[in-house]
Amino acid sequence: MDGTVLDTLDELTTSLNHILQLHHLAPKTAQEVRRCLGYGYEGLIERTASSVSTEKKSILTEEFKSYYSSHCQGNTHPYAGTLEMLSSLRKAGYRTAIVSNKGQAAVSSLHEEFFKDLVDFSMGESPAYKKKPAPDMVWEALKRLGCTKEDAVYVGDSEVDKQTADNAGLTSILVSWGFRDRDFLERLHPDYLVDSRNDLADLFCNNH
Repeated sequence: MDGTVLDTLDELTTSLNHILQLHHLAPKTAQEVRRCLGYGYEGLIERTASSVSTEKKSILTEEFKSYYSSHCQGNTHPYAGTLEMLSSLRKAGYRTAIVSNKGQAAVSSLHEEFFKDLVDFSMGESPAYKKKPAPDMVWEALKRLGCTKEDAVYVGDSEVDKQTADNAGLTSILVSWGFRDRDFLERLHPDYLVDSRNDLADLFCNNH
């Protein structure tokens, strides 16, 4: 969801800095936050408040989860061309799902706002499944879609997504408009690396 179909950076940064400020911790720039995304709420706190105790990190995580879940809409928006791309995939007969390490409450809210008519469903972090890069959520999504891994691909924007695709046994497609720089993504050696929503749609539709 984050960095692939939705630009959530401003909202995540604002929410994180709100929590850090409450605990008299130094704020982070959007670029600092960008490099730490992809690992879920715990991973974000671990990477942006590394100097505090484990107990304090747990408190920060829970406070961030609560605050962000009710402040995840407003400045968040799909990347330009994303909704059109998803619409073209649906018209071409593809089924799609979003699998995110973001908490399920925020995922559900954003799915309802932007994707309810374009994506079959969106899964967020929950106690039922291990977070990415573990393959569990992806395998559950494939089960719900009625799809085998041989007939599926995984699209993401980070090293976590590349590892998830590898662990799940799926073809990996990484996009360069998200939360990692293109040269970093190149070094991950994904099966495909694309630079625009049109290129991504073409990749699917030309192989349909």
